[in-house]
Amino acid sequence: MVQSFFQVALFLFLIILAYVLKRLGIFTQRDGTTLSNITLNITLPAAIIASFNTFTMDYSLLLLILTGIGVNVVLMGISYLAMHRTNSQLKAYALLCGSTYNIGNFAFPFVQALSGPTALVAASLFDLGNALMTTGLTYSLAASTAGGTRPDTKDLVKKLFTSVPFITYLLMLGLSFASIHLPAFLQNWMLAIGKANPIIAMLMIGFMLDIRFERSWIHYSLVLLSIRYVLAVAFAFLFIRFTDFAPVIKSTVALVVFSPVASSSVAFTDKISDQGKLASFTSSLSVMVSIICYTVLSVFLT
Repeated sequence: MVQSFFQVALFLFLIILAYVLKRLGIFTQRDGTTLSNITLNITLPAAIIASFNTFTMDYSLLLLILTGIGVNVVLMGISYLAMHRTNSQLKAYALLCGSTYNIGNFAFPFVQALSGPTALVAASLFDLGNALMTTGLTYSLAASTAGGTRPDTKDLVKKLFTSVPFITYLLMLGLSFASIHLPAFLQNWMLAIGKANPIIAMLMIGFMLDIRFERSWIHYSLVLLSIRYVLAVAFAFLFIRFTDFAPVIKSTVALVVFSPVASSSVAFTDKISDQGKLASFTSSLSVMVSIICYTVLSVFLT
């Protein structure tokens, strides 16, 4: 418990340090984008490979993919109902920012540092379902709701299969099913590279935090975030209480459902509607709330 607390305290220090250095002008938000690209394309895939390579696949864990899809569907439906009296642009914003999770850049560093390879595999499977919703169904429905045309199916498939983490999930899942393991030297390389992921990701979060806002944004953000985190409590309770997974799997899923809004949802909202700045504010606010939730939960769940 004490070790988990100090690990989270280190992460908080890195986020605050990065944010302060950005405010002082030493770094910019563009540096956060650079670190995000490094995380998503280098250190995160390496951490995923290292975790899957030492893991013996339990087929029951494939239910975590359905869990990732299911919680997104519930969040999406309730968020839409909460905004049903608003205009189509805000409804599209609700679909994208009321559901979807930032697992790769936010949850993985905590899970990787606090719970180890098995937990990272569980989070990866959950994120596989989450990614299918974020880049597929949720984005498509939001685009239609905003008054535009549905994104081309080929474009959606391209977005998924040009995502390095998504490809890594599928590759390592296939190797796990086939009981194929990478050579020891490659495993060691992936471990070494993957260890950099938590630090880079926390600095990235600090650089990309943006808390500038208009007063009218607060209401909409609070509505969606209230739905997200109240349901997160319900999801975590139900998963811990009514599933037969190992404790480390239960605690991992209970943690990741408190993750912030997916960063891609902000980009999608900006692309299909005029609510991009509102989505960015909601995302930043969700990061701060999730940091508090993770700090508290890490003491009890790890």
